[in-house]
Amino acid sequence: MRNIIIIVLCFFTFSCKSTYTRIGSKEANYIPYYLKVYEADSLYIVKDYKRSYKILDSLFKKFEPVNAHIYYEVINYMKLKVILNKRISRKETENWILNYGVTLSRLENDSILNLYYSKDEKLKKDYPKLREKFISSIHLDLREEIVKMIEQDQFYRKKDYQENIDKQEEIDAKNAKRYIEIFNQYGYPSARVIGDYSIDKRMISEDAILLHTNDEERINYFLPKILEFINKGEARPMIYANMYDQFYLYNGEKQYYGSYNSEVDISVMELNRRRKTIGLPNYGYEKWRFKKLYPNEEF
Repeated sequence: MRNIIIIVLCFFTFSCKSTYTRIGSKEANYIPYYLKVYEADSLYIVKDYKRSYKILDSLFKKFEPVNAHIYYEVINYMKLKVILNKRISRKETENWILNYGVTLSRLENDSILNLYYSKDEKLKKDYPKLREKFISSIHLDLREEIVKMIEQDQFYRKKDYQENIDKQEEIDAKNAKRYIEIFNQYGYPSARVIGDYSIDKRMISEDAILLHTNDEERINYFLPKILEFINKGEARPMIYANMYDQFYLYNGEKQYYGSYNSEVDISVMELNRRRKTIGLPNYGYEKWRFKKLYPNEEF
């Protein structure tokens, strides 16, 4: 059975790549977008601000920004405008607040953005209504439901797991079924759908639920569906890679995208080729980035 699943998944991998990596398709294709975000991100980190800005400015003319988790390219773009003394229109500021949930606190407390926004009295006056409109655009009820699903996902895993495997599997099956309904009704529950940390000071990650889906559902529904969401700029490429690599590792095979810390035994060139097909940065980039930003901390 395991070998059959592996063969099916391998077929799925190579057959879908040609579909989702075509540039110039009439449908949105955000995989090239993510790759450019990493390039701009690396340039920002090494303080090559002009090149970083040029990439993001060009990218945002072609794509609706994502403001991807960890990279937050919209925030970097705002900072670059301040650093390079670029004009920021009122419409832009309102768009960042209305569509990306950028808070007044973020604008005032960030050491760079503060240089521009600290004295903007009109924004301070208008902000409550803008924030209220943003809050009304997201699904707070769905956010709360997902929080409870995550709690259930960990209920028996935190205690007496071996004695309650059957009960936990029932919960996992229920969560998976509900996630299929959520995907069909709302799309991927990203920050654009359920809000981010600024809503209630809670980090919400759907990774645990998706990583506990069973093999059949993962192959036949979740992996192709999440790849579809990645292509639309709704889901993070890393969650797809984690689900895919976990499947391989749990079935006694080698990981395909190198998304886990365990060693990979293929060339970095080949690994990077694979990663780029789903919009991941080069292997090792996350570690390099962390070390650059937090040199005194362990990755």
